[in-house]
Amino acid sequence: MKSHPIYSLLITDRIFFIGMLLIFLTSITEAQSTESTTLSKINVYADFGGHFAGQASINLEGQIYSGEKVTWYGRGGLGASGIIMAVGGPGILGAITLLTGKGNKHFEINGGAFIGKDIEQDEIFVLPLIDFGYRYQKPEGGFIFKAKAGFLGIGIGLGYAF
Repeated sequence: MKSHPIYSLLITDRIFFIGMLLIFLTSITEAQSTESTTLSKINVYADFGGHFAGQASINLEGQIYSGEKVTWYGRGGLGASGIIMAVGGPGILGAITLLTGKGNKHFEINGGAFIGKDIEQDEIFVLPLIDFGYRYQKPEGGFIFKAKAGFLGIGIGLGYAF
């Protein structure tokens, strides 16, 4: 198997997931109140980004947990991604999304992976998805706007919450 620059980032990906797990465990232990701000159960959005890499996807998120301080979503999507001058092509993604904040304005952390098929070398590749950003999303649903920065560069997303 050919060596790709992405493999050196696997350690960073593992550290990120350990950090996400610690944030999750901390949020559960702090959530003692029964009062919570409930966000939408289902979100659909298109996501675009680029810099060191390019990425475009259509995503579906389903709510996993909603507490007083955080909301967790599971995310799946279809799209295309790749690192410029290395690997790239169509594929699928899976990720976990953490939202904090109340009302319309939220801080967002995404962690997951994009699995694609390189169109030039006919090989499978895996890219870690690590994004931090801002999300405008009303608790009752409606329009979603996302701005993010992460491993694949900077990007935006537009969609709808149900």
